[in-house]
Amino acid sequence: MTHPPGLGRQHLCVAILLAIATGSGHAESPDANGWKFAIAPYLWLPNVSGAFSFSGNASTGGGRLDMGTGPDSYLQNLQFLFMMQAEARKGDWAIIADAAYLDFSNQNTTLNTVGTGGGAVAIPRELATNTGSSLSGGVFGLAAAYTALRAAWGTVEPLGGVRYLNLSASANWTLSSTFVQQGATLATQGSVAQTANIVDGIIGVRGRIRLGNNERWYLPYYLDVGTGASRYTVQAFGGAAYAASWGDVQLTYRYLTYQLGGSDLVQRLTLKGPMLSVAFRF
Repeated sequence: MTHPPGLGRQHLCVAILLAIATGSGHAESPDANGWKFAIAPYLWLPNVSGAFSFSGNASTGGGRLDMGTGPDSYLQNLQFLFMMQAEARKGDWAIIADAAYLDFSNQNTTLNTVGTGGGAVAIPRELATNTGSSLSGGVFGLAAAYTALRAAWGTVEPLGGVRYLNLSASANWTLSSTFVQQGATLATQGSVAQTANIVDGIIGVRGRIRLGNNERWYLPYYLDVGTGASRYTVQAFGGAAYAASWGDVQLTYRYLTYQLGGSDLVQRLTLKGPMLSVAFRF
C-alpha cells in the first residue's frame, strides 16, 4: 500500500503493501454444510512511485515540503517484507483477507516545493546535492464475497469490505546552499518524517475464467474501487493459475493506487508489478 515526487528514502508503512485479498478460492463446487479454508503466502515485486506533502519544521522554515519518489524497482530498495492472504468459505459465501508489509529505503527522490504563507515555491533541482527517503508500512484488507454466478466458463463474485493503509515516510536532504526565495526557506541540511493512516471502504468483483474444458488451468481476475479517507483507491490484478489437488498456484500482475490531496501526507501512491502466490487448501 503520503509522499511527494522525489523521495529518496521512504518508510513505506504500506502494506504494501496490499490491500484487499487476491482471491485464493478454488474451482470446486462449494460444500454448503462445512467451512473450507485457504492460506496463501505470496511475493509481490512492485515498482513504487508517489507524491508526498510533509508538515513543515525548523529546517523548512515552518512551510510544507512536497517531494516525489520513483518509480523505483522493488528489489533495488527492499529491506523487509511480509505478505499473506487467507480465505474462509462456506457455500457461496467467503471471507477474504490480505496483509502486506514492506520496508523501502534509498528511494529516488525529488524536492519539489517548500511552502510559504502565500503558497509554494519551486526548489531548483540543481540545488539538491543529495536526497534520500524511506517508506515503510502495510496494506491490510478484509472483505466478504458472494458467488453470484457459477458456470462452465468460470465464476463471478461481487465483494465488499475495507482496506487500511498505514504508511511511515521520512526524507533527508543536503543542498549546496541555503534556499531562501519569496519568503520560503529550506535549510542546507534537514529531514522530515510523518505517518499516515488511511481507511477506505471498497466494492468490487473477483472470479476466474476456465480455459476450455480444462479443470486445472484458469485465469483469475480481481478489481475493486474505494473511497473514504482517500479521494479514491483502485486495485486490480489478472493472470494465469493452476489448480492442483492440494491448492492453487497463481502468477498475476497486480496494481494498487491511492489518490488523496489537500494537506494529506500521501498525495499519490502507486504500486504495480508481478505477483506469485501459492494457496494451500484445507
